[in-house]
Amino acid sequence: MTSSLPSPADPPSTPAELAQEAIVLSLPERAMLGALHAAPSSLGALALVVLAAAFELALWGSFAGRVWLGLALAVPALRLVHVLRARAQVRPPAPTRWVPQYLTGLAASALLWAALPWIAFDAAEPAARAAAIAALLAAAFAEALALRAMSRIATAQAGVALLPATFWLVAIGAPAAWAPAAIGAAGLFVLAVLSLSRDRHLHELMAAELEAQRLSRLEAGYQERIGLLEMELARSGAALASAQAVVASRRAQARAGAEQDLEQRHVDLERRSLELAREAVTDPLTLLPNRKGINEHLIELLAPMERPEHDGELSLLFLDLDKFKDINDQHGHLAGDNVLRVVAERLRECLPRSAFAARWGGDEFIVVLPGLGRVEQVRMVAEKICQELSVPIRLEGGTVRVGCSVGIALAPYHGRTPEALIIAADQAVYAAKVEKKDRVRVFDVVMAKKAQRQHQIAQALPGALERNQLAVYYQPIVNALDGSTSHVEALARWPHPVWGPVSPDEFIREAERNGQIHAMGRWVLRQACLDAARWPGVNPPRVSVNVSAAQVSSGRLVSQVREALAAAKLPAHRLVIELTESMEMALSDGVSETLSELCALGVSLALDDFGTGYSSLQSLRRQPVSLVKIDKSFVHDVPGGGEVLIKATVDVARHFRLDVVAEGVETAAQRSRLESLGVNYMQGYLFGRPMPVEEFVAWLGLRDGSSEPFVLRA
Repeated sequence: MTSSLPSPADPPSTPAELAQEAIVLSLPERAMLGALHAAPSSLGALALVVLAAAFELALWGSFAGRVWLGLALAVPALRLVHVLRARAQVRPPAPTRWVPQYLTGLAASALLWAALPWIAFDAAEPAARAAAIAALLAAAFAEALALRAMSRIATAQAGVALLPATFWLVAIGAPAAWAPAAIGAAGLFVLAVLSLSRDRHLHELMAAELEAQRLSRLEAGYQERIGLLEMELARSGAALASAQAVVASRRAQARAGAEQDLEQRHVDLERRSLELAREAVTDPLTLLPNRKGINEHLIELLAPMERPEHDGELSLLFLDLDKFKDINDQHGHLAGDNVLRVVAERLRECLPRSAFAARWGGDEFIVVLPGLGRVEQVRMVAEKICQELSVPIRLEGGTVRVGCSVGIALAPYHGRTPEALIIAADQAVYAAKVEKKDRVRVFDVVMAKKAQRQHQIAQALPGALERNQLAVYYQPIVNALDGSTSHVEALARWPHPVWGPVSPDEFIREAERNGQIHAMGRWVLRQACLDAARWPGVNPPRVSVNVSAAQVSSGRLVSQVREALAAAKLPAHRLVIELTESMEMALSDGVSETLSELCALGVSLALDDFGTGYSSLQSLRRQPVSLVKIDKSFVHDVPGGGEVLIKATVDVARHFRLDVVAEGVETAAQRSRLESLGVNYMQGYLFGRPMPVEEFVAWLGLRDGSSEPFVLRA
């Protein structure tokens, strides 16, 4: 009877097949032993790398960052528990079950690192991104230490963790991002080379061990087969087949369970990712798309317009609610939130089917009308929106009414990018609010020039203070009786090195819009006090400094005045704070307290631009001002119709025992007539133009004390 097993002289298989079989059977054991030995230290290092990345990218500043940080620390902790539990067992766990579980945790860590660029890189500085790339490399090398027996898997996990960050940096196209991207790619290449080299060495070692095992088995087989009978061989074959069937069944069960767990983890991760992505582009108050969401929508809609053959159109409406601040002030912020929710709901109901709305921020909304480019049609939609929003809104504290101003921009005529369209529509809504004639305005060429100019100023203004481009000029205010210089007004000027002098109306309005007015106003106040303290003379003039309503309302003006006076060692009575009066300022208790504290310091207060439409007799009664300045628009009408208002202002000022300054005096005839009307002080080109401090000091030295006006000549 012949045997069904291979003869002793024949090897059981080729060397390549034996090597492959041995590698498959022994790799899990090697992987488990390496992970149990190195994983605790590598996972500890991974946790430190996570904290370092969180510190560099300030991940706790955003909700998505905090979620990522929690997951990035929780996953290594769970993996460490898994490793320590296996090490604590008297009998080691089965490698075929333990290793897939360990690799599942490894995959979770790699996916978390892959998600980091989309969570934190957009708002990070270049240095922070570079540090994050270094952290990713450190994490990849730490994981590779525990996977010495599975070098290819180590390379794969490093690629999953590093390639998204590298591609993200390359995609933004910024030169500052190329170096971190190159570092990431180089680190991945080095890790891959080291892993492949280690893998080749491991395979050679295992092949040598396999050859030794094979020779040993052959020798043992020759000795065993001498005394074995065919029945024993058949019984051994049957037992071997049964054992293989059991092992295959168990492996299939383990593989099915691992795949099911992995699939469930994948489903949970996808669901959470979708929830986070939805939250990132949605305004939580109104449930409309937020600023990021509307930008993404606009990018998708405007992308086809870059193709020459595309003839589609799109309209963008910028909505600014009217009198919304009054609702917050009178009814509280909760009522204001309810109003915003009602506005969002009304926008959903009244817009065409293809249109969609978004909340830009505060009380500003954006409406996008795809496929609608005719001005008449867009204006009809805008007017319908205004009509719907003007319907009274019922709140717990009563009924409120809000309106809105609408700016319209059309693509591709007014811009082909979200930024260009939104700026154009913003300019249009600003024009609608300023003119107060039409609540709906369409962007035009004049606005385009203004928008371009405003954009240039907005880009250059942040560095103007840092580069010492701003300057303080001084214009004298003379006594109408003897011509002496009693006051000097400090005026902010911007002599740009390329554009030349920038109009104060332009850059001060932009500073108020973007919040830089606080830093600029503080600098002007301090510089004016320092200059005034050095003016010559026994009785040098007082210096007047303009402050905006935002500075007065901030609550920091009193401390800034104290600091400026102390730094310059200037007596408080030589400083005059000029206020541009508004009804809101006149009725604000906080502003009144601030002004009272300034008066307590010994600082005088002046009311600027009196008569331009915002000032009121109530403000003269409530606020502790000592000086009223008549706007130059009325002085220009002297002799003429402006005399009536000037005379009335002088009479009111005398009633409240206030001094009066007339601004914009340019002719001797105006001076003479203003004197006859009882004006105490005058300011204008007739006496002196705004001058740099050196010219003004020279101007003071040239004054001869006579009552004749002194005109500074070139």
